[in-house]
Amino acid sequence: MKKVFYGWWVLLGLCLIYSASNGIVTLSLKRFYPSLIEIFSWSREEVTRPVSIFYFALAVLMPFIGALLDKQKPKRIMLLGAIILVIGLVLFGRINNLSQFIGVYVILAIGLAGAGLASSMYILTKWFHKHRGKAVGILLVAGSLGGALFNKVSGDAIDAMGWRNASLLLAGIGALFMIIPWFVLVKNTPKEIGLFPDGASEEPKRNLVKGMSFSQALKSPTLYLIFLATGILWFCIIGMGQHQDIYLQNELKFPSALVTNVGSAFFLFGVVGKLCFGFLSDRFNKKMVMAASILLLLIGNGFLYLMGTDPGNWSPYWYAVTYGIAYSGVFTMIQIIVAELYYGQDYGKILGIVLTIDTLASVAGIQFLGRRSVADGSYVPAIMIMIVLCAIALIGFLLVRINFKKTTQAANLEG
Repeated sequence: MKKVFYGWWVLLGLCLIYSASNGIVTLSLKRFYPSLIEIFSWSREEVTRPVSIFYFALAVLMPFIGALLDKQKPKRIMLLGAIILVIGLVLFGRINNLSQFIGVYVILAIGLAGAGLASSMYILTKWFHKHRGKAVGILLVAGSLGGALFNKVSGDAIDAMGWRNASLLLAGIGALFMIIPWFVLVKNTPKEIGLFPDGASEEPKRNLVKGMSFSQALKSPTLYLIFLATGILWFCIIGMGQHQDIYLQNELKFPSALVTNVGSAFFLFGVVGKLCFGFLSDRFNKKMVMAASILLLLIGNGFLYLMGTDPGNWSPYWYAVTYGIAYSGVFTMIQIIVAELYYGQDYGKILGIVLTIDTLASVAGIQFLGRRSVADGSYVPAIMIMIVLCAIALIGFLLVRINFKKTTQAANLEG
């Protein structure tokens, strides 16, 4: 019987860690917002202001984390980040004012910078080359499953025991999900245990290519097209994601239990998106697969718009299905394409700067939706603007395809 390649066990460990770090902090804490608005009488802009600062802090930290990953063992960075995340979640349940709320989100940003996607992707790319698309898809599926699980846990716990105790529950579960796999399963590289990527019998030839340097990447128009397209997408995706529960529960007046279930459905269909797009990326042109996910995102935004302009005739589950699959497809394909284009000597730095641009765009999206919805008295006009922006992102990303082969060949020749 053939022995299972240990990289799959590493991937399992990364999945458990990422399901908690991403699933709790970026996907489930927004379930607390309606309760915080009711208790503290905060506005939509005020309750989402801390998460805007969170994403800004994350953007500032990511270039340093990316550079650090090229020099230090990523497991160490991941453990420190996980411990800080647990501390932040405990403190989340103790807040009494907006300043404390902002402070907690800064702590969570520091923790997620270390224990989040960058560290997981860095380790994963060391273990998988041939099967990278599948591996990335599976890792990102874990984030959606974590979102579905912890969104449900959060909503039910808030209703059953109050938001403060619900925060402590998330901290305890998160600690188990992040710390135990770190000790038991995760290894930095295959070399640590005498293996090669994908279970090969020798070092892959591709691993001998230096790849594009950071300075080469900055001279390439492809990188700036990626900045434009992915920045717009995160502006819309993260912005709407953080305002989703407020829009559905406070503006459209859906019951709390239904909003919880819609959120969980969103993340469960995200599993479908990440598996499908990870699978497709290994078999078809990656840029066109990315374009398909953006087109589906446009459709999801259309359902959001119709729910606001024609209430009662459109189920929020239509949004959950299309937006969930599309968001996950976009997320998966960005990671795969950046790794495909820039894997090599400065991959950590390049990944860090891409994540920084996307995170700053997320901040802008959250702030834009909060302020525009207050000014207009509704999210609907802002959603229409997001539809236009997604169309621009689709055009921008189609232009990436023009330069892809030229960029890759130049990197190989110069490397």
